[in-house]
Amino acid sequence: MSRNFQQSNRFIGGFTDFQTQLQATMRQYGIAGLLLGFGLFWSVGGVLLTPSMKFYNWLVSAFIYLPSICLIAARVGDLRATLASRRELWLFLFLFVWALISLRWSNGDEGHWVIIKRQLLLLSLVLGWVVWGRMFNRQLQTLLIIWGAMAGIYSLIALVAFPMRHLDRIIGFGTFMDNPNPAGYTIGFLLVLSCMWWPQRNAGRLVWAFLQVCSLAFVIMTGSRGPLLSLVVVAGVVMLAAEKRTYRWIALSLLAAAVALFLLEPSLLQRGDSERLVLIKSALVLVQQHPWGGVGLSGSYAVSAGGEIFDHCHNFILDTAVQYGVPFTALWVFCWGWAGARAWRYRTQALGMSVLMGWVFATVALQFDVFTLFGRARAMWVVVWVPFLLCLCLGKIETLKTGRGAERSV
Repeated sequence: MSRNFQQSNRFIGGFTDFQTQLQATMRQYGIAGLLLGFGLFWSVGGVLLTPSMKFYNWLVSAFIYLPSICLIAARVGDLRATLASRRELWLFLFLFVWALISLRWSNGDEGHWVIIKRQLLLLSLVLGWVVWGRMFNRQLQTLLIIWGAMAGIYSLIALVAFPMRHLDRIIGFGTFMDNPNPAGYTIGFLLVLSCMWWPQRNAGRLVWAFLQVCSLAFVIMTGSRGPLLSLVVVAGVVMLAAEKRTYRWIALSLLAAAVALFLLEPSLLQRGDSERLVLIKSALVLVQQHPWGGVGLSGSYAVSAGGEIFDHCHNFILDTAVQYGVPFTALWVFCWGWAGARAWRYRTQALGMSVLMGWVFATVALQFDVFTLFGRARAMWVVVWVPFLLCLCLGKIETLKTGRGAERSV
């Protein structure tokens, strides 16, 4: 009786604390901050939950674009502090303008105003995400945990239904996840973002470990080698960078499991390079033809391999070079590395280590599959943009109120 009473008091106290934080957030940041928080959850979680691409984009518009614009307008000082302390964001803005200018020589079929509108909405997402994430570091951490739990539950459902679907490689459900490659990348990415946080109680640890194993099993059963290699490299980085011995043992176990997997499943290696080298050679020819400006934003191109024609080259760096030229690509690689260096500086924090692992996963993944820099939202979009934005979110905005008001950013 006494224990039940104590648990009831803890529950009531926790609910009261949540309600107090919610009210304080409303007073300080308004309804736009709350709506944007849901929008950021949906931008990633919606990849797993959405029944259609149209429904996904509708909620993105309602809960990200409009709240981002309102939040930026209301928190101009926070945006100014972010721009002052995140110089890589200035480089991104320069590349963003460069991409828009490339519309002048683009061969795409879409109207320029349609593309410009879509890119400006993307810019509002980027700026809104960074301002929100730096104001709400703790809530951002909670988002990563929720995404990880969702990935585990989603993977469990897919694993249970897999024998009934008569497939040789497991795929997910929904519009974005109906292919083993994007499904494997998405679940693997959410796995590395969330695996740093463990509940304090043993029962919670068992449940969390079970969900993480489900996600890992899902990635393995997709048979997609890009996500598997990305996870192996992440495990190697954890071996070098993690301070806790427990994480090092987990990483070592994953590396041993990866070796065993490739030994027990030789078909993973027997599939060869899936014409990747041929696609790379075809893309290099296009880069030589348009070395300075590329084919332009939303421009189309074609490469061939194995008698088939592809509108991509399965390599993010080469795709960017074909689209925007070599100088643009070099600056983007520098910007990406700059963001990763920031994550490395914060690796002693749980959030920083999680973001660093996500950045490493994405860096490897971008070399092997269909990723584009400025494209429509889809499962692969998560792997390109979320690590970059999370790196920019590290470090909170602290506002010091003096006579006229001053702001300090960390």
